[in-house]
Amino acid sequence: MNKLVEKFDPACVKLELESRKKKDVIKELIDLLDATGKVKDKERLFHELMEREKLSSTGVGHGIALPHRLSTTVGKTTIACGLSRKGIDFSAVDRKRVYLVFLIVGPLSASREHLVILSKLSRLLNDSDFRDRLLTAKTPEELIQQFRN
Repeated sequence: MNKLVEKFDPACVKLELESRKKKDVIKELIDLLDATGKVKDKERLFHELMEREKLSSTGVGHGIALPHRLSTTVGKTTIACGLSRKGIDFSAVDRKRVYLVFLIVGPLSASREHLVILSKLSRLLNDSDFRDRLLTAKTPEELIQQFRN
């Protein structure tokens, strides 16, 4: 599980998302990645992620969204995470509001790693106690620590 933890940067974790709509949340999380120099072209990445969302919503249910994309706009796989106490309309498969959003982006050459990360995140987030611990984190470091435990 350490590999997953290594993809997180406390500067890319936002404990209270300002946005309430899917496209705005995705922009907000891309801005976190951009502010830390992890993205070469944030407009292009946004466009690519929205194209991915047109295929099917990455709102996977249980209050979780996992927008993801392989892209030439990043040099290595990284994750931005945002929490929303009020919930976001993310067109989730279960039609419920989303409270945890994990934006996963990686280079085109990292498709296997990308699938492993999606699988590990999905498995962990399937646990309601784990989701609750993430939602009650007081700092980005505390949220990331939950993945270490």
